[in-house]
Amino acid sequence: MRILSGDIGATHCRFALYSAAHAERPGKNGTASPPVPTDADGCGAPALALLGSRIFRGGDYPSFNAALRTLFADDEGGPALLDPARLPDAAVIAPAGPVEGPPGDENCRLANLPWLVKASDLRVLLGTGRIRLINDLEATAWACLLPEAIAVRPVLPGTAKPGAPAAVTAAGTGFGQALLLSPPADEPMRFARARVLPSEGGHAEFPFTGAREFAFAAFAAARLGTDRLVCDHIVGGTGLTHILAFLGGPDVGPVEAAALCPHYPEALEWYARFYGRACRMYVLHTLALGGVYMAGGMAARLNVPESPAFAAEFRADSHPSGLMREVPVFHTRDPHAGLLGAAFFGLLRFGGTVGC
Repeated sequence: MRILSGDIGATHCRFALYSAAHAERPGKNGTASPPVPTDADGCGAPALALLGSRIFRGGDYPSFNAALRTLFADDEGGPALLDPARLPDAAVIAPAGPVEGPPGDENCRLANLPWLVKASDLRVLLGTGRIRLINDLEATAWACLLPEAIAVRPVLPGTAKPGAPAAVTAAGTGFGQALLLSPPADEPMRFARARVLPSEGGHAEFPFTGAREFAFAAFAAARLGTDRLVCDHIVGGTGLTHILAFLGGPDVGPVEAAALCPHYPEALEWYARFYGRACRMYVLHTLALGGVYMAGGMAARLNVPESPAFAAEFRADSHPSGLMREVPVFHTRDPHAGLLGAAFFGLLRFGGTVGC
């Protein structure tokens, strides 16, 4: 089975073509190792072999359909990702925005890019009815079911509560959140029973505390011309630019701000503190006692999970039971986690008996 997956962000658009089957995964020195993870009934995770991928800037194209058509053209580094004579069997596209409509006929108007993505267009362009649109953080959450495949590592210790939801967060141009509901690892058919609840938490208002933070909030609001600062404004990439400028650093764009941040430790401390607060608030709102999975370019570029400011703010807890002390935090630097998660979702939905 060949699955086209897409992770469509506000800045970068990623596509990948996978071949999917239950199979052994290649191990060290050319040997074969069992697929991972493995359920209690001995049924392993399906193997997803990457056949090829593409990445480009979304702003270079007037529409999603225009961007998708480039996959049929030769790339500078090699042949086209898609062959009209052998189209994919299924496609799962994960745009950054709210997905609406019934399964198989969804649409999504991207939050930070003037594109409309429609399943009906994909059916025409790809010649298959096995089409799904899911939110980009939903795709990343599905990848978190395959932690070894995306090199998830623990960054804050804790004990995940079996069967409890896990929070998935990612900061890039914006800030995304999703909730992963997964049965414990020792339960059979846990992949088929897993569920992901997407959210638009990046557009929820961000909480500030203390006089200096409120002064920063007024500064950022004036720059943006708004009286409502949301998580996208503060924890997304543009948030770092506001922090750097407020603290006396240069007024530059998100990429430049991230590159300069090591020279402005106070700005990095502020950003990590705000990121930790956003994660803590999401855990408290959803009782995500299964842990927090961090993804996205901002956390990786700035090494946010290793920051003492992140840890201190995440653990800050007024709950009488000290709820946040036991919540573990995990991190993946894999920029293609969303592509793998979208393909995995496609295999679960369209791959027949797969789902253990």
